[in-house]
Parts: sequence; structure tokens; C-alpha cells
Amino acid sequence: MNKLRNTIKVLLQAMVCLMVIACGKEDIATPPNNQITTDEVRKISHYTALCITTINVEDINNYTSVGICWSTKPSPTIDDKTRSITKIKGSQTNTITGLNASTKYYVRLYIVGKSGGIYYSNEISFTTPETESPTVATSWVKDVGTNRATCGGKVEYDGGAAITEKGICWSTSPNPTIEDSHLASDGDNGNIEVNITGLSNFTTYYVRAYASNGTHIGYSDAVKITTNGFIAGREFADLGLPSGLKWATRNVGATSPEEYGYYYAWGEITTKETYTTDNCITYGQEIGDISGNPTYDVARANTNWGDTWRMPTLTEMRELIDNCTWTWTTLNNVNGYTVTGTNGSSIFLPAAGRCNMSSRNYVGMYGSYWSSTPYESNTSGAYSFDFRSGNRNLNWIYRDYGFTIRPVSN
Repeated sequence: MNKLRNTIKVLLQAMVCLMVIACGKEDIATPPNNQITTDEVRKISHYTALCITTINVEDINNYTSVGICWSTKPSPTIDDKTRSITKIKGSQTNTITGLNASTKYYVRLYIVGKSGGIYYSNEISFTTPETESPTVATSWVKDVGTNRATCGGKVEYDGGAAITEKGICWSTSPNPTIEDSHLASDGDNGNIEVNITGLSNFTTYYVRAYASNGTHIGYSDAVKITTNGFIAGREFADLGLPSGLKWATRNVGATSPEEYGYYYAWGEITTKETYTTDNCITYGQEIGDISGNPTYDVARANTNWGDTWRMPTLTEMRELIDNCTWTWTTLNNVNGYTVTGTNGSSIFLPAAGRCNMSSRNYVGMYGSYWSSTPYESNTSGAYSFDFRSGNRNLNWIYRDYGFTIRPVSN
């Protein structure tokens, strides 16, 4: 029996020795041998940082995992936030993410042996930068009306903290802030778009996009807009043209911007069933520019438009073409151009086509608008503005065609 006890004792001692030897092969000693070190933290931003680590062990395959751990408290462990790194010997650059601004962090390398032992390197601390004002792109404006406008912008940089609110602010004074009228914009991305209502007609406003990260508020540059107004009950848009000319928001005979309105031969003030050279009263006649002449200008002859509305001259049509942005679009299922001035105000010119004989042609494809200027080389012609998608021209054409008319006023 004693012999059996001694044998069992010897076996148990041997097993313990084997376990000790095995553990020694699997696990390593940490400093002072400096076999794992956290060397440096650099490129520290509000949200991320780069951590440089070094592993110098005899056999990296004796370890199950390697990583870095960090916390806002000293001596972080794998129970805090961690990031696994490649299990190699030597130096590595590791990205730490999910940080907060204005916060001190502690970071160190860890390594796990096959026995389950966890070993940590030395510790390094670093502090993320303080939050800043968000950067917001310059505001844009479209669809300006008599009492409304659609405005927007974009958050380009959050300043180091999550954006808590973004939107548009506006005032009749330059550089508005959220202390003035403002409206928040929905959506999780950085885009800002707000429909402003309740504006006064023919009034100049300044609008800016803004964004707040809870600590700071950033603003875009201000954009100046002027809402549409009324002359003799007819709505106009001030497009910010060099001449200051105001353009009507609808054609003669139309009740909305997208309606085609009536068709007129050049220099005639009534519509008709057919449009021919025989029934065109100005065809072949020596007539000067008819803008504002009630005998030939339907906008001036029509008492419903008042005594300042008139047909645009060739020069004024060229000014519109050269100083505005032209976008082929659809308004309430009607094709045409949205013409936007440098101040964000716009008008819509529907592609109303033209009348020839008793037919109306190219509706939805072409727009043909008379100017008030006769063609100097042929008494049977006058200048018009013709357009289609991707193409805009000032041409002369015979006066008997039925074109639409968009009035202007000074």
C-alpha cells in the first residue's frame, strides 16, 4: 500500500512539473523584460488616434490573441474598450476609434497566453482636442415666391461632436443668427433644406445655414434674397439682373407659372384661329421697337397688366440669358426652364411651343417667346427667344408665327 501511495505521489509531482513547464512555454513575463510595449499615441483627433505598439516574444504562436485596450480611467483592461491587432512580432500602428472630444484616455497593449493568462504593457495617456464650431457650407436658395423660399446648406465638419441641430436662420438684417427667425431641418445626414413661409412680399432677406454640436454653433455665409412682389396685381421676380429689370412670373393669358398662356403674332394684341402672313397686320411693315407701345405691345395694351408692364427687348432677353442659371425641368408635369438669378430668385418658362397656321407645334419640347425688337434687315421678321432642352438661342423669325409673351417691368 505504501508503495502504491509513493507511486501516486510521484506521478502527481510529475504532472505538476509538466504543467509548470507547459505554462512557461505558453506565457511570457512582462516588464522589466519589456517584451510588449505601448510606444506612442499620435495623430490625435476628436474621434480617433493612432497607437504604436511593439511585441518582442520568442514564439508569438504561443498566444491566442493580441490587442489594445483603452479607457477614461487608468489601467484599462480587456473589460474596457478593445481592438484586436495582428498577431505579429515587431512594431504596429493601430487605430483607436469611438473617442470623444476634450477627453483624457489611457491605453495599453495586452496579450493573452494559451493558459488564459492576460499580460499588459506599460500605459500611455492622451487627451483629444476640444470641440470647435461646425463648418457649414454656403447657403443656397431656390423657389423664391412672394412669401416663401426654399433654402439649404450642408454641414461639412461637425467640430468634434455630434450635430444636435441644423437648419436655416433668416432676417432682414445681414448675418442672421438663431436669435432671429430660424427653422430646424430634419434628416440624419449633413444636408440642410428648409421651406420658409410667412415672408413679406418684395422684401430683402438674408439667410444662413447653421449647425450646433451642443457646445458651438457654426454658420454659413449669408445669402441675400428678395421675395417676389406685385405690380398692378401681377407677380414679378427680381432676379438680381444688372439692369434691375423685373420679370413677370407667368405668360400673358396664363393663370399660373406653368400655364402656356395665349399665342400672338408679333405686334398683335389679340389671338386668332389661324396664323398666316395674310392676316398678320405687321408683316412687311416698317415698325420700330414696340416695347411699351399699346398699339402693338399686348402687355401694355392689356389694361389688366397696368401701365408699366411691356414686352422685353432683344437686349433685355440677352441679359436674362447671360446672367442667370438655366435648368431644364418639369413643373406640375410641364416641361420648361427654371431661370435662376444670382440672388436665388427664379421664374419658370414653360415650353409652350408655337402656332403656325391653325396648328400648335412642339408643345412640351420647344419654347418660343417674342421680343419687342424688329429684325433690322427684313420688315417681315422680328427677334424671338427660342429654346429646348440644352439649347437657347436669340433668332429672327417671320412675324406671322404665334408665340408666347413674358412681360417685364422696370
